[in-house]
Amino acid sequence: MTVADGERWTAAQRRCALLVPVATAGLVASAAPVVWWGSQDVPGDRTGWLLAAGAALVALLATARTVIDELSDRDYAAAWIGLLTVPAFALGTVFAAAQTAHAVDAARHEPRRVAATTVDCRVTGRSVDDQNIGHDLYGCTYRWFVDDHEFREERPTRKLYPDGRETSVWLDGNRMITERPSGIAIPFWGATAVAAFVCTVMLAMIVRWRARGAGLLR
Repeated sequence: MTVADGERWTAAQRRCALLVPVATAGLVASAAPVVWWGSQDVPGDRTGWLLAAGAALVALLATARTVIDELSDRDYAAAWIGLLTVPAFALGTVFAAAQTAHAVDAARHEPRRVAATTVDCRVTGRSVDDQNIGHDLYGCTYRWFVDDHEFREERPTRKLYPDGRETSVWLDGNRMITERPSGIAIPFWGATAVAAFVCTVMLAMIVRWRARGAGLLR
């Protein structure tokens, strides 16, 4: 950093630079519960969290713009990409962690299996194989009962089954899943969460290093 780099910024711009990580942390903290609950289909009103995330995003864009607008054309796009990628990777970490927790919970508890019947089987589309031969795609609606409540869900099938065909389905809560959860999901989502977290930390360090190099931070 040269003396000119340090003197090019006003006191207001330096304060805005200090507020950028605060706004970023606020955005991640307020959006993280929405991402976690949404990935798990947890019911509930998220209006307050979304409003808080929106306010933090506006604050982040406003404070960052006062600084980034002064950068050269070469650094302008890179600064915005780096700044917005950090919260994106952080929220990606939250999503992957939620999936890991769900996979662990599913592995610990044997999925419920209930009797079901297939109804409303029909042709849902058409595909073409490597030999350019067309094949119909099929789907059936699976119908089952839990605590005297009826549930229905349409899934692809290998052929058109007759209405009333008896089968069974695995359940995650009251939702139908195609098969018993696989243990592969745990290491996959766990590794994804770790990778996303490492990327978040590295990108944040790069952004801070570039800001110090530009004379914004001392």
